Amino acid sequence: MLLGHYENFPKNIHSIALFQYQDSEKSLQQAIFCVFHRLNHETFDLDVITPYLKQKTKVGFEFGVADGFDFNFLDQNELDLCLRYVAEKELQTLDFFFAIRYHIVRNGNKRVPLNFDYHVLRFTFQESGLKLQIRHERGTQHVMLDDLTDFIAKQINAELSRRQLTPLILGDFKKVCWK
Repeated sequence: MLLGHYENFPKNIHSIALFQYQDSEKSLQQAIFCVFHRLNHETFDLDVITPYLKQKTKVGFEFGVADGFDFNFLDQNELDLCLRYVAEKELQTLDFFFAIRYHIVRNGNKRVPLNFDYHVLRFTFQESGLKLQIRHERGTQHVMLDDLTDFIAKQINAELSRRQLTPLILGDFKKVCWK
């Protein structure tokens, strides 16, 4: 089992964010799993994620956790497995694939899907430092990577706060244009 590690993680990435954290890697990793599981079941207005776009668009997520060469959708069973695994062994990296689904709501409740964005994401844990790498795989990229990074960090910090843990502190963010 290679839970949390994607064997084909791309070498060319599009953004890097560096964070500091104070609590254990184990608690942070468990919080990340819980956040991504929760996000799989919620929708947001697009302007919550990226304040620059004022379209009447709903946004949903689909997160899958890496397991070798595959990704498993982070449903309740997978979440339970991940939490048990992390309780026994802290991981050096956590890799995820996720889709951002965009929908316009018309005529009351009719959802009209728009193009989706697909990303891979890697968290690397190192001595109270966390490196977040994102690669935009394909799609229209309605949400810029800095806004996406900020949204993910806020969601993780809300979960850490709920658990009475110290929030992540952003140290640096940079876009990388490797092709």
